[in-house]
Amino acid sequence: MTFPDYEAVGFKEILVKLEGAVVTVTLNRPEQFNTFSIVLSEEIVQAFELFDKDDRVRVVILTAEPTAPAFCAGANITGGWSNLWSPEVEKQGHRAHRDRGGRVSLAIYHCRKITIAAVNGHAAGVGVTGLQLPFDFRFAWQGAKITFPFVRRGIAAEAVSSYLLPQLIGHSRATSLLLSGSTVNPTSHLISSLYHQILPTKEEVYPAAKTFANELAETTSQTGVAYTKALLRHPGESIEENQLRGSWVFSAMTHEGDANEGAQSFMQKRKPKFKDTLSSTKTPWTPWWRLVDLKAKL
Repeated sequence: MTFPDYEAVGFKEILVKLEGAVVTVTLNRPEQFNTFSIVLSEEIVQAFELFDKDDRVRVVILTAEPTAPAFCAGANITGGWSNLWSPEVEKQGHRAHRDRGGRVSLAIYHCRKITIAAVNGHAAGVGVTGLQLPFDFRFAWQGAKITFPFVRRGIAAEAVSSYLLPQLIGHSRATSLLLSGSTVNPTSHLISSLYHQILPTKEEVYPAAKTFANELAETTSQTGVAYTKALLRHPGESIEENQLRGSWVFSAMTHEGDANEGAQSFMQKRKPKFKDTLSSTKTPWTPWWRLVDLKAKL
């Protein structure tokens, strides 16, 4: 499969730049406070689906221009909620709706590469749920205002946040945030554990994330990352089931080139040079978890 020059793709509301093995996605709606639009959601889904399959990519960073008024001020509801409905709703009813924030969350969550959110501004609603929670790592500006305003807008939490947030910070803290709709800073005891690093200024956020991304791109195995993410996110229903899955993965991967390189580089006290890719690995990418048809009716 041939992958594009991302800068020449012609995205309208995101900027995409590949440098080495690290790709940066920049939200590009500064005059609209980077609010979440239909076009923006579709472009993010398209981009992350490409990153998942592109062997050139090892780490993905999502950020905003530091000069923008916000990282993402939430959904664009200036025209009402109907702007965010799925077309199927008019024909099939509410059970046919698949929220756009959730589609974005799933595209990011399913990406087998390392993903980093560099939150260098204020974030509300889907700017937290869809554009932070599904990432592997989150860097944030300590002065950012973070809010889950859903109950104060007459709606419920979206973008699979009611699933992800309790897993990430615990049920009690997630309840406090989602049922109060309060605004907090990243340093708040309610949410600070969500972030890998909290920086003093917004200008420091992306450089810190990029330095970290470069390090991971140079020192981690693409296949090792993908299977570790799979085990973390689909552990099975018991510790015994996880033992079976983990044993199979471990055994299969020790016969790959990266495992041999990892051992050799350790013994030779040098940085590894991992070459295995998801398209070339001999370990089959066969999901052991139950796949859900998102087009099926509830």
